[in-house]
Amino acid sequence: MEDFIEFIQQYAFLSKETIIAIKAVAKQKNYEKGDLLVEEGKTCNHLFFSSNGIVRVYLFQKGKDITNWIYPEKSVFTSWHSYILRKPSSEYIEVTTDADIVSVSYDDWQELYQTYPELERFGRLLIEEQIALIDDFYKGYYFLTAKEKYELLTNVFPQITQIANLGHIASMLGISQETLSRIRK
Repeated sequence: MEDFIEFIQQYAFLSKETIIAIKAVAKQKNYEKGDLLVEEGKTCNHLFFSSNGIVRVYLFQKGKDITNWIYPEKSVFTSWHSYILRKPSSEYIEVTTDADIVSVSYDDWQELYQTYPELERFGRLLIEEQIALIDDFYKGYYFLTAKEKYELLTNVFPQITQIANLGHIASMLGISQETLSRIRK
């Protein structure tokens, strides 16, 4: 739980009162590899933080499992579209290694935002950072070669090859595992 508080403090100063309020509503739980945090068709009601462990976001398209993103430990994540707009998710979030994950419900976050303005600052800066990362990653992405896509990914996310399954990386890049293996050589 302390690493979650430290993560938030990178974005905003937290008073002792705010820290106590966060700890009162945040829940930490151990998950095993393969556990699902979010399922397609269900509205995502939590913002998550991975204290340790890796998660991936994926969906099924034409019967294929397609990885959208991989989050390393010490990351905040959710099914952003579902969580923010309060709509059913079109994706799954799966734990890909055993993990300790902190979660706070949507309703609790809204109440924290109302009571503690510094948390609104955290939320705004976090969303701005997420949008910037997605924008940077996908800008021109569709026009890149497989090798350029892999180079972009490893520049934006250098540790990915150490933490993620190569099949998931290939899926995320929209290339075959064989192509990924050739590029990595």
